[in-house]
Amino acid sequence: MALVTMGPMLKRAQAARYGIAAFNMIDYNSARSIIEGANDLKAPIIVQVSVKTIKHWGYKAIATWVRMLADDVDVPVALHLDHCSDADVIRRCIDAGWTSVMFDGSALPFADNKAQSEAIYAITEAAGVGLEAEIGAIGGVEDDKFVAEDAAILANYDECVAFVSAMPNLAVFAPAIGTAHGFYKGTPKIAYDLLERITATIPIPIALHGGTGLSQEQFDRCIAGGCAKVNISTMHKHRFIEGFVNLHAEKPKLAEPLPFIVAQYDAMKRDVHDMIRAFGSEGKAVHAAGEGA
Repeated sequence: MALVTMGPMLKRAQAARYGIAAFNMIDYNSARSIIEGANDLKAPIIVQVSVKTIKHWGYKAIATWVRMLADDVDVPVALHLDHCSDADVIRRCIDAGWTSVMFDGSALPFADNKAQSEAIYAITEAAGVGLEAEIGAIGGVEDDKFVAEDAAILANYDECVAFVSAMPNLAVFAPAIGTAHGFYKGTPKIAYDLLERITATIPIPIALHGGTGLSQEQFDRCIAGGCAKVNISTMHKHRFIEGFVNLHAEKPKLAEPLPFIVAQYDAMKRDVHDMIRAFGSEGKAVHAAGEGA
């Protein structure tokens, strides 16, 4: 199936109250595990790419890998640029074939974030590409983005309304609701009341950042509250490393690289299966593509 933009499939997911997993890929093997894992369970999927990963592998290589893998499966696959504040990187991703991008101006004062997000929105609308935008400060560490726990700020409801009113065709909106990137040091304090207030007013799917480490109950409540895109990055990276390390511990004299690559793939794909089932998107590929019920 050809790559798709994520906006329509997220709207269907939000309406039916299931979540679509958005995994941050690491390399070709990782992208395989995400896309083929989704295909195993007939689930829609979003392959996200960090700016750091793009700079390592290159725009053309990543776009080619994901497009080729998507062509070989029967589920909707979106290629998404994660947390980016550089308009040039966004333009280059669009030119290379990304189907959605995220502009992250959350570190800016609200007025500046809104103005810059609107400028990127004009670019994505003209290109037919979905846009994710963020307000508030989501804590934790993800690639080059770091927000100290005590600096995390919940999104302001009135600012959310004003922000989205200026960009009514956003593919997905990412307000800070108390989750954090990376592993949680304590129990996440999710502002469910803020999430429910936002989704009661704003008819745009919500992105749940910081999915690694949340409980099934927390996932269920966030998805029921309107979170249609659920980001998983840290856990996927750890499975990538564990696949190698665990096999090396089991067979320390093994010197053939391919078994390690297979072990990494298997570990990551098990994680993809687990998250798809946790978010309720198993068997939803046809629904997300706009066919059937």
